[in-house]
Amino acid sequence: MLKRIHKLDKLIANKIAAGEVVDRPVSVVKELVENAIDANASKIIVEIKEGGKTYIRITDDGIGIYESDVEIAFERHATSKIKDADDLNSILSLGFRGEALASIASVSQVELITKTEDSKTGTYLEIHGGEIIERKEIGCPKGTTFVIKNLFYNMPARYQFMKSNAVETGYISDLISKFALAYSNISFRFINNGTIVFTTSGSSSVINNIVSIYGKEIAKNMMYVSNRVKDISIEAYISKPTIARGNKKQQVFFVNGRYVKNKIISDAIEEAYKTLVKVNRFPICFIYLNIPPNRLDVNIHPTKTEIRFDDELYIKDFVVNTLRSKLLEENLIPSIGFEKSKKQLEGYQERIIDLPTCSDTIIKNTKNISEIKPNKEHEKDLVLEDKLSYHANNKVENKLVKATQKKEKINRNNISEFNQNTKTKNIVNEEKLNNKNSELIMNIRILGQIFNTYLIGQDDQTMFLIDQHAAHERILYDTLLKSYKERSAVSQKLLTPILVEVSFVEFEIVKKNVDIFNNLGFEVEEFGMNAFILRSVPVVFGEPEAKEFFMEVVDNFQKNINNSYDIKVEQIISMACKQAIKAKDKLDFVEIKELMKQLAKLENPFTCPHGRPIIVSMTKYEIERKFKRI
Repeated sequence: MLKRIHKLDKLIANKIAAGEVVDRPVSVVKELVENAIDANASKIIVEIKEGGKTYIRITDDGIGIYESDVEIAFERHATSKIKDADDLNSILSLGFRGEALASIASVSQVELITKTEDSKTGTYLEIHGGEIIERKEIGCPKGTTFVIKNLFYNMPARYQFMKSNAVETGYISDLISKFALAYSNISFRFINNGTIVFTTSGSSSVINNIVSIYGKEIAKNMMYVSNRVKDISIEAYISKPTIARGNKKQQVFFVNGRYVKNKIISDAIEEAYKTLVKVNRFPICFIYLNIPPNRLDVNIHPTKTEIRFDDELYIKDFVVNTLRSKLLEENLIPSIGFEKSKKQLEGYQERIIDLPTCSDTIIKNTKNISEIKPNKEHEKDLVLEDKLSYHANNKVENKLVKATQKKEKINRNNISEFNQNTKTKNIVNEEKLNNKNSELIMNIRILGQIFNTYLIGQDDQTMFLIDQHAAHERILYDTLLKSYKERSAVSQKLLTPILVEVSFVEFEIVKKNVDIFNNLGFEVEEFGMNAFILRSVPVVFGEPEAKEFFMEVVDNFQKNINNSYDIKVEQIISMACKQAIKAKDKLDFVEIKELMKQLAKLENPFTCPHGRPIIVSMTKYEIERKFKRI
């Protein structure tokens, strides 16, 4: 009888397996560099030609491969990293599956030169398409060298899917950069077509490696933070919010020294920087997590770049709290920069950062500023002429005062051990941060208002411009968000309830999300078919505004019907910020004083909820340089 099922030939099986492990030149580099790191190398040289398609050479000074193990190393599932199933629960090495060398050898022409410290001579082995061509003794230093030629020479279908030399080179350069950041104690050198791209010293300095790879401009704007809770620790280099990019390519994560791609860590960074960076801008972050091996799974995919934590929420909270505490203890007021000459900018286009700059109109239209009278004896003259009186502007004042009204905090039970620990720490940090920020803001002496939009002030050595709309927007946002999370929104009872008629779909949406409306300060009751009455509204709104805001929330739910609970809440509270003081609103001294007082109380008084700066600064020294006085 004809057999329909048969066992695949060894070479065919290896080629199929290679598709999982090796899909382009960067995959080869990854596997061989990981082997070098596992071999305790202190120096690793990566050299490629033509994007790694025709030539890859990896040289290390590690422990080498014993002569008796050279050939078996190229067999599938041959590894020195694990021996039994229990070892999978305590993996600390980068490689362990025993598939890489067999896969690489089956789709390329491989030369291996290796020697251990106690061997008199080294071993040379040449393999083409999985078949041994030559083996001999050779003189060489301790360590291992792999030369990979003509990748996918025997698999034309796979070869044609590789990209241009420049793109493949970019992938490899990016990978070596990540290895250099993960292992600052190892010296890396990357050579492309005979040209040294970068070299790291192996001095164990991550910041020096950041300089070598990404340049001084990025390195000088990085902040270091570390934290430890029981058996989990983190070290991170994170950028100031003003240093952000249009993608996440410079967000790099390492777990137990392994470069990984992980949505949990990515989401944690996004949450930590929330409202500190502009929409669709991403901070630069290098995150180093250390966690017991039995608390994560690295054996999800052959590439081992995907991992799974045993408690993802715990890890996310840990990262968020660590990064956020560092961000909020720093002075995040951006400096008003100077224009660089065209010559200075040449060659640095990729590093130019959009910082707030001093508008020429401030200098040209000096008549708009000349009306300011910063006379200490006449405090009432501190704002521009034609200012509105306090009573005439009581709508703005009411918005400021109402936003600060609070209810007593509600104690929560059943908080996890982690949250209890971090909450206690955060309370201490928050008091310290608020004191620091409060002192910084309250030391600003307001001189007046320009263009009915910006407050201008100074301390001993610095001038400040404050965007009044952005400042009040942040005050409202933080107040409403805090009230919502603590379920302590301040409501006002209405003498005459507001009738709101809605469609059937809107009626169902309100019923489904009534708890959100309650937490925002609305008291909502059904009133017949497709109608509600509002008996209480958030105290920051008047009656017409409350009804309008209520319907905006309903509309927002319809647009984002599939969004998560937290996303809806964030969007709702962002909509509430429409009630903030607008540009062109004239403020008198009392209102300005109240605005600054409330701003000083905030955890983050530096950016609005959308990530735009609230305050920008220029030092006395910089101003004197502008006027050529120094």
